[in-house]
Amino acid sequence: MATAISLFACTTPQATTSTDDATMTTFKENAKVTTALFEAFANKDLQTWSSNVSDTLKAHGAGYGLEATIGKEELMKRLEGLHSIVNNIKANDIQLYPGLDSVTYKPNGDVRAYVRWTDDGINGAKIEHKYYGVFKFNKDHKMTEADEFMDISGVIKAATEPKK
Repeated sequence: MATAISLFACTTPQATTSTDDATMTTFKENAKVTTALFEAFANKDLQTWSSNVSDTLKAHGAGYGLEATIGKEELMKRLEGLHSIVNNIKANDIQLYPGLDSVTYKPNGDVRAYVRWTDDGINGAKIEHKYYGVFKFNKDHKMTEADEFMDISGVIKAATEPKK
């Protein structure tokens, strides 16, 4: 009997609190913004992209030697540069997950994104690359921090080197 009670106690789902529900609601809103950011980037619409980003953005880029934190304006310049060497940009297989508090490991409203991007280089190359990003937002659902991981140097090389 004690074993049955122990098994039941270990397998019974834990009750959620209204705080958990509110945090997941915040995550869902921030996930919508993340999707909108990806769509705006893919459409080369930096005006819409900018409207979803806080003016106080802290961005940590994926480029080698570009690890220093940059702001919104510098990130926009880098995105414009990328737009100048790739076309037909598509975010495929977007997977969005809640960010987690580093102490409690409970969702905190942040967004983690896994994306498989495809684009065409200006040299005609068909490019496919994987991307991981962690995004933080303010109470107005504007992105305040971005930490991105991908082989941006490889994308630039693939998009610009002469075709073989």
